[in-house]
Amino acid sequence: MNEAKRHSRLSEIQSVTNPDSFSSAIRYRDQLSEGRARLDTRFHAGLPSVQTSTALSDLYDQIVSKIFAQSLQQAETSGVNPRYLKRFALVAHGGYGRRDLSPYSDADLMLLTPRVATAAAAPVAGSLVRDLTDASMDVGFSVRTPAEALSLAWADPKIYSSLTESRLLCGSESTFGSFFERFRSGAKRRWKSLNKKVIQARMEERHRWGETIYLLRPNVKRSRGGLRDIQLVRWLGFATHGQTDLTQLHRLGALSSEDLQTLLRAHGFLLRLRHELHFRTKRSQDVLDRPTQMEIARDWGYYGRTGVLPVEDFMQDYFEHTRSVRYVSGFFDADHRAQSRAAMAVERMLSHRVEDRIRIGPTQVWVDSKNLDEFAASLPDVLRLMQLANENQRWIAHPTWQAIRQTMLERPPSPPDPTSVKAFLGLLSQPGRLAHLLRRLHELRIIEQLIPAMRRCRGLLQFNAYHKFTVDAHCIGAVEAATDFADQDSVMGRRYRRIKDKTLLHLALLIHDLGKGYDEDHSEVGFRIAGEVADAFELQPSQKETLQWLIHRHLLMTTVAFRHDLNDPDVVHGFAAEVGSVRRLELLLVHSVADLIAVGPDVLTDWKMNLIEDLYIRTRRYFETGNLPGENDPELDSHRDEIIDLVQASSDGDSAMELARDLPLSLLRHRSSEEIAGELIEVGKWLGEDKGCYCACLVAPEGNEVRYNVVVRQGERRIGTFARITSALYSCGLAIYRASIETVGEDLLWDSFWVSDPDYANDPPPNRIDQVCRVICEALDRPDTPIRTARKVWMTKDDSEPESVLLLPTKIVFDNDTFDHQTILSLFTYDRPGLLADVTTVLAAEDVSIQFAKIDTHLDQIADVFYITNAASEPILDGEYQARIRESMLEVLNRSPA
Repeated sequence: MNEAKRHSRLSEIQSVTNPDSFSSAIRYRDQLSEGRARLDTRFHAGLPSVQTSTALSDLYDQIVSKIFAQSLQQAETSGVNPRYLKRFALVAHGGYGRRDLSPYSDADLMLLTPRVATAAAAPVAGSLVRDLTDASMDVGFSVRTPAEALSLAWADPKIYSSLTESRLLCGSESTFGSFFERFRSGAKRRWKSLNKKVIQARMEERHRWGETIYLLRPNVKRSRGGLRDIQLVRWLGFATHGQTDLTQLHRLGALSSEDLQTLLRAHGFLLRLRHELHFRTKRSQDVLDRPTQMEIARDWGYYGRTGVLPVEDFMQDYFEHTRSVRYVSGFFDADHRAQSRAAMAVERMLSHRVEDRIRIGPTQVWVDSKNLDEFAASLPDVLRLMQLANENQRWIAHPTWQAIRQTMLERPPSPPDPTSVKAFLGLLSQPGRLAHLLRRLHELRIIEQLIPAMRRCRGLLQFNAYHKFTVDAHCIGAVEAATDFADQDSVMGRRYRRIKDKTLLHLALLIHDLGKGYDEDHSEVGFRIAGEVADAFELQPSQKETLQWLIHRHLLMTTVAFRHDLNDPDVVHGFAAEVGSVRRLELLLVHSVADLIAVGPDVLTDWKMNLIEDLYIRTRRYFETGNLPGENDPELDSHRDEIIDLVQASSDGDSAMELARDLPLSLLRHRSSEEIAGELIEVGKWLGEDKGCYCACLVAPEGNEVRYNVVVRQGERRIGTFARITSALYSCGLAIYRASIETVGEDLLWDSFWVSDPDYANDPPPNRIDQVCRVICEALDRPDTPIRTARKVWMTKDDSEPESVLLLPTKIVFDNDTFDHQTILSLFTYDRPGLLADVTTVLAAEDVSIQFAKIDTHLDQIADVFYITNAASEPILDGEYQARIRESMLEVLNRSPA
């Protein structure tokens, strides 16, 4: 490709000296453009994807062959010996070689030349690349002798894998035939090292491009389970069997009939999807972004179903194919790895029998070959084997698992028998490699025979930027997150290990989101599914009750922790009453944390974990002592005493003493006594000076958080303060991703804002901090002065997604049931620059006073909670007043940012 680009820079000059060549290039360019346009029409009229690729390859062949003939003719005219020209072979390889092109794929070409004719190849290569480039054909080109090509192939797995798909396009059959026979025989001699290199290269590529279950932007070619994994089967087959054709590999016994059909179906679907992406963008495009997912779902006739969007229906098909490819290629991969005979002999020599037909070695467990067929057909036996593997933390040997897989895929679905259920529950009782084994059972469709609701959620995506995985992958990921605690020397690790019987916890995590995809709230549907599972598994009544409660209320802990004031005794008392016991509290804690971890990377932030920890500690303390927050807490009292001692020791601490005694619990927790005392002394100085508002910036030592603290005397200004601060921060170009409001004493508002600064990442210089604080103070000290307009920020295409993908409805909820003295206003919507400033400005304009707030932003979504009252400090009960506030908020929420 680089060589082609170098030649293209000379093409314009050379076309002047060779007008016939330039005229031909225009003709070929038109032929390529018109051919693609015709195929676009035929493809969208129903031409199958494989035939579309064949037609594209034919179009490329016609153009390349004519240009190659011209290049040979020009070289002969310029004096190159015709005897050498006749020995050249133009070879198509890679996707072009296997005739697997998409509309704007590049064409990989190799000019194969005998060593004696290498000098004669230069003018042919030069004119060939120039004319192909002028014809608007994207080519990767090389000139190689057979020896050079073979040497490079043995050293570089990418070159090797591309050359396995070689096809003679033009020129000498003998040159190509001799090379390819040497290549085939050399590959078979080197099969162990070549397969190892190819597998490693593919693993590295998958690591870069990610798993196909990552929802936002899967790559249909390179992501795991994509077209590249189908190609991997071909490349491994070439070294071992001398064939890349899937049907031939089946005839040679390397692929089962089921696996062959799986790969062919997936290839047709993925190739069609790749063609669609190319035709839509008029370029080589393999990334499937969310807007395009929606468009293709519509154009391909997906209508969705109850609770499932058309795009989710389409992506469920996509994930079903990629999951199947991943599974088949994984087994083919395992079959074709170079395994040490010595290691296998040691494994067997050190093994011992654990049951009648099962042996266990240092790293693996397996079934004797003479009993394998009978064993593999028994679901209870298979589940028992997996239970043994999990308890002993051994891998199931590949030959044993291969037999199980083949038999189970052919086994007709049937309701679970008591023995199978017992074995499955036994498997769920231990952490070990539980998640890995559950994924294997899921691939075999065994879990959905045990738990029918799992079938509906197979590959079901959640079309938002918050959830990264399909429902089934998320549920198994939650099990994995919990079992990972088993080996962690952490607070969560100790709490997980403290749960004696982990079966219900693991089962709840496995099925907790299976209620998704319905119009009804998924927790309500999940409650019923949990009951059905409990009955089918013949759980005890108390176990059924706990399982149903855990799934029905699995969002309770995060809802209370993230959206309520944990300093309020009524909040903790109400949560404790809902939970009911320390055992349920422990189960809910581990479930909540594992659930958040499994949502996606960086979802469980330190801030969220601290809130969950706060709620857990306060609730457990209430169960054990009967004390609510702020009541007889020796640890907290000791912490406050330390702060008071530090303030007293300061010569400037007199004005801060009263603040230290009145400081709310939220400002005391998760911060050192020294940090809090220092801040109180500074605020105390400000109180003594009796001027304006106080503003300071605190940057975390590790530089991963920037927090602005604003303290202001309320006086008569109880409405609009929060709005002015958020507007000031927005005007400085800062994005607020977290905020809280506290009242200290009778008259001080203590607001904290965690922000990101696009100009200075997480390390703002002093002059930037001074600028932001000055803007905030001016906004509060002169409330009648307009706040300056926020600067415009240029955004690239990848910074945000179009509104077409924002499908979740905005929710504005007024809650007057939780408290008698104030209303809880909850807002769920998509984020945009300045949104919080707009919302709080609306509340101020409607004479709404914000008493407490928790702001939570993740990726494109926000969940903001405000404790509010009217101007008379009363809850907002009037329906018309609520409707007016909602209407005003919706108006700004639907407004595009300036």
